[in-house]
Amino acid sequence: MQEDTFTTHTDPIIQLNAFRANDQVVLEKFYRDNYRKVAEFVKNNNGTQEDARDVYQESFIAVWRNIQLGKFYPEKENSLPGYLYRIAKNKWLDHLRSGYYKKTVAIKDNEPPELADKEEADATELEYISQVKRHFNELGANCREVLSRFYYKKESLRLIARAMNWTEATARNNKYRCIEKLRALLKKTIHNIE
Repeated sequence: MQEDTFTTHTDPIIQLNAFRANDQVVLEKFYRDNYRKVAEFVKNNNGTQEDARDVYQESFIAVWRNIQLGKFYPEKENSLPGYLYRIAKNKWLDHLRSGYYKKTVAIKDNEPPELADKEEADATELEYISQVKRHFNELGANCREVLSRFYYKKESLRLIARAMNWTEATARNNKYRCIEKLRALLKKTIHNIE
């Protein structure tokens, strides 16, 4: 009998009272009748069927809770379905704006085309590192020593100068000369590859 009252009368007060009374028949019917519209919205806005179910369930519970707490008062006969739809829509839009969604979906749109394939970028970087190591080993012993101390051990030029028995100015000049020599070797290799 409750179902007939709910389906034949769209009076918002009757609907509200059925929700407040936790009328199982009315709740189930309302749930089924309003799912399709929310699911279509979610699926038309980058969502899946599972996303639609999750958003709809959360929204339905929010509507039920707000009615139980007296936070919702219908204004016209389609207020309750409209209220449910607005809550679901806002929940889905919040999800789309969330950091999780941006991280999992939107990153590729922001990547430069040449780095879109991460494996290719990693392979290129590994090749470059391999070339640096190879050319580093082609440098003389003093150059390898100066560059290792400065770039890998993070020693100051003053400390390097003392260790090599040079002046600080000589250490600075030798470091510059050695790094330029390494750059020239790398540039030559890159031109040969292209």
